[in-house]
Amino acid sequence: MAEFISSFITGFQHVVEKNLPQILAGVKILHVFDGLIHYQYAGDSHNLDKIIYFNNTFFVLKTMKGKGLNFPSLVGAVSSEKKYYLINKGTFRVRFQNENQFVKVDKNISKKAEETVLHNSKLHLDRLSPTTEIWYSIRREGFAFCGQLISKREFTEKNLNKGELRPEIAYLICCYADLKQDDVVAEPFCGYGSIPVQLIKKFRFQKLFASDIDKDKISINMQKKQLKDNPQIELSVNDAFVLPQIIDRSVDVVITDPPWGYFEQIDDIGEFYKKMFTSFKRILKENGRMIILSARKDEIEKAALEMNVQILSSLHTLVNGKKASLYKMTF
Repeated sequence: MAEFISSFITGFQHVVEKNLPQILAGVKILHVFDGLIHYQYAGDSHNLDKIIYFNNTFFVLKTMKGKGLNFPSLVGAVSSEKKYYLINKGTFRVRFQNENQFVKVDKNISKKAEETVLHNSKLHLDRLSPTTEIWYSIRREGFAFCGQLISKREFTEKNLNKGELRPEIAYLICCYADLKQDDVVAEPFCGYGSIPVQLIKKFRFQKLFASDIDKDKISINMQKKQLKDNPQIELSVNDAFVLPQIIDRSVDVVITDPPWGYFEQIDDIGEFYKKMFTSFKRILKENGRMIILSARKDEIEKAALEMNVQILSSLHTLVNGKKASLYKMTF
């Protein structure tokens, strides 16, 4: 089977390792690192473009493991073997990356890498605006690879509203919840609907209560095709500290991205989180769980301790350039 390497947002390696075989039939995972997965796949490589959380995807030409990895040895190993390129028409350039930073190498090394591609393919060299790229990458875990870039997705916030979660992050948050098809879910800070949209599109559950105190955001959500007139979801304008639309002990899991207090006027974010936990405790069933994203690690963990909230697990990532943590909690 062909081998591929794909990159994704930092911190979610265990989530991706569990999720990928569920959504991509026939995949065999070889290695998982922070922000990178190496796998075999015999299907149509275009299916890899559909994986929402993949950023760069490479067709693997060579991998190496061990201490003291360097570009001369990696280029030498690639040049000593005849290679097949998945994209074999158009133009290319060669790039070198060390610990996620592009670097310059000795001209003889880069020339040897370019000559290897020219000798083994029908590609033509274009260092300025190529149609494909060949990457040599060395990582701190003692893993290196040479791969042909076959898919590149730029994740930006330019098409999102201020504070709106990117779709791939919302999807991974939902994966972290380990939903069951009979779960009742609540999203009390649904904002512009990133989490509800991913839940409706990609996951199975019984019912979703999605609410926000901002009526304008709820109006926007009511116009979205995934959420509009959907009997599985109840959209409403409600205060997350009250949640009058939800009866006591009726929710299996809360999945939410509450305010961080950076863009909103919140006098005491610690007190805010304690009120939030009080509200969630009322609606959650016994052994119910909470999946909560926050950039206020110290404040939310202190509030959890004071409210007797148990942190079952957590991961650390970057959201809009800010350090953030995702928690799985219970009472």
